[in-house]
Amino acid sequence: NEQIMEEGKKVPLLFCFHGGGDSTMYLTFVSGWYEIAHRYNFLYVPIENHQNVPAAEAIQVLGHLKQKYNIDEKRIYATGFSMGSGKTWDMYQEYPEVFAGLAPASALFPVRNNPFGVDLGDKLNTTVPVPIFYSGGEKSHLPELPFQADSGLERVQYCAETNRLKKKFDGLSYEDKENWAQPIWGIEGDRVEVVHDDSRGSDLTIHYFDSEDGVCRTAFASISEQVHECRHHTNENAWKFISQFTR
Repeated sequence: NEQIMEEGKKVPLLFCFHGGGDSTMYLTFVSGWYEIAHRYNFLYVPIENHQNVPAAEAIQVLGHLKQKYNIDEKRIYATGFSMGSGKTWDMYQEYPEVFAGLAPASALFPVRNNPFGVDLGDKLNTTVPVPIFYSGGEKSHLPELPFQADSGLERVQYCAETNRLKKKFDGLSYEDKENWAQPIWGIEGDRVEVVHDDSRGSDLTIHYFDSEDGVCRTAFASISEQVHECRHHTNENAWKFISQFTR
């Protein structure tokens, strides 16, 4: 994109992490990130075989990119699907001060573990809020959303605590999900937006949550009629949300 590479122009950067048994080609072309990058003018960098790269090495890649491109260090973002969502959450857990926003989709890894299964212990971020757009499929057979598995609820509770949401998730129990006030997330957002996806005949339902400082930096989204997959429509809406923020 010539506009992106214009000399002297600082550009936002989006890291992208693919799913297990997959490649960067899927997220780049099938789920449409290449088109979104061109439309919104940011530098898109998918990481191939990132399952072999711990978070620290991914941050080293960032250092090399800064030497080659005029990257806006206040606007560095990351996204990922499935296994790549686990890597994106790992960035939230280990390097929150680096990212202006994160958009993990359909995460499967437990909180406190990085994608290699290592317990982060004292290195787990519990104090630095990071703008986040988390999404998952309502019909997935995998543990993406809180109503699908206890691990999904734990992930949301961790984010709610770290981002210091006004609404508290810590009182929710997966065993009591039949009595949740909101059937998917357990708690209704401060604002709820439904964005229809004409290409798939489904709805992206986004619950926006305010933090205690009054800033809305947390969006939890579910997609109707979606199993374990990553869609262009969701990705574009995720970018619209996280790209509002700077570090």
